[in-house]
Amino acid sequence: MKSEVYSIGVDIGTSTTEVIVSRLRIKNILSLSLVEETVIEDKEIIYKSPIIFTPLLDDVTINFVKIKDIVLEALKLSKVKKSDISTGAVIITGETARKENASEVSKNLSEYLGDFVVATAGPKLESLLAGYGSGACDMSKKFSRKIINLDIGGGTTNIAIFNCGECEQTFALDIGGRLIKFDHEGKVVYISKRIEFLIEDMDINIKLGEKVELKDLELVCKRLAKSLLEVCCLKELCEDTKRLFISEEFEPFKVDYISFSGGIGEYIGQTTVNMQLKDVLKHDDMGPLLGECISKGFEKYTEILLVPKEKIRATVIGAGNHSLTISGSTIAFDKSILPLKNIPIIKPFDKEENLKEIYSQAKTKLDIYEDALVAISLIGPKSPSYDEVKIIAREVIKLFEKINGPIIVVLENDFAKALGQVISLNLKKKRAIICIDKISSKNGDYIDIGLPIGNAIPVVIKTLIYNC
Repeated sequence: MKSEVYSIGVDIGTSTTEVIVSRLRIKNILSLSLVEETVIEDKEIIYKSPIIFTPLLDDVTINFVKIKDIVLEALKLSKVKKSDISTGAVIITGETARKENASEVSKNLSEYLGDFVVATAGPKLESLLAGYGSGACDMSKKFSRKIINLDIGGGTTNIAIFNCGECEQTFALDIGGRLIKFDHEGKVVYISKRIEFLIEDMDINIKLGEKVELKDLELVCKRLAKSLLEVCCLKELCEDTKRLFISEEFEPFKVDYISFSGGIGEYIGQTTVNMQLKDVLKHDDMGPLLGECISKGFEKYTEILLVPKEKIRATVIGAGNHSLTISGSTIAFDKSILPLKNIPIIKPFDKEENLKEIYSQAKTKLDIYEDALVAISLIGPKSPSYDEVKIIAREVIKLFEKINGPIIVVLENDFAKALGQVISLNLKKKRAIICIDKISSKNGDYIDIGLPIGNAIPVVIKTLIYNC
């Protein structure tokens, strides 16, 4: 079986909104164990929208009507019908994820675009998708090295660390080019609350309604650039930088290479002689100056700086091309209940799994979700015996006695079909079962499960976090 599906990526960021449409080629192959598997063979971007300033109704509200118009125009120009879109993601990033209607906009837009276009937000997923879209993940795999990708946008910097193609850490900070904004006269019209403490602590003369001097703005940008050196473990992490973290802090690491993507990534490496205030404020923000200060701050490390494949479009390409995972092909599922969206994942064990304690460990985490439908996620044995499969089935059945709706099990190792069959045989009452494998997840993740493609199922693992 060989087929094509169309995917859409929509990134609604602090500064800009972008759309891409891609063609994914899916085919069945024989694995080393002679089991047929469905894989994504190729990804081709067939349309990239212009980069458009994110439309707002006011400082706290996204203009949904204009966002929808941008997406419709992209579909029209790509010559792909809305009905032909099979997958993709709408991701709201940076400070836009803090707007009052952020959750509503992404949910409504994803539902409008199709059953399996997912609504996502959250710095961890943004960091991962930007790392994929920039090419940092592929470069890490190609060179067998550790690469840190810093995706710097208007409101946030999303960071992913890849080691030999595997993502080891993701985290994010409130560092971006539009944390201070200006009107056409150069007067300050907006200062993000996230950096007010820095301006106050450093006694910098930047005030709302007043014109700014280049030297004062430069002090802010130099301090933010220093914070980026610190999170790359090139300087000691200070308390001010710790206050800029959106997510939890990171485990210290030694990096081989560094890449910069995002809108600010476009300025890094391009130093301007005698930059004037009018050059800095050409987009009514401090983006060009921040890029300049980062370039100068990392001058000592030019030998480890890589130029990414994509910069400003990294996140939207990640959303459109890399948000989808294909399950294994030897799985068990009830097609009649698909697709399923926004299912919270419970992972009973943080480290080593004890199969006989699946119920007791998962039960303690079940209360968080009250009566909501959940999925249980396990690594499971690599080659389980029949007795081990029976133990897992028994524990899962016991857990789902407390949960309405289908039994949903997500496995990392490849024995979903066997487990699904044993669960079905041991149920007292008939219930729908979804048992899929070759999917990795963690507590706090959500899963979207689509309609089958060949013998497999498309899956998106995501984090649904809208920042306060």
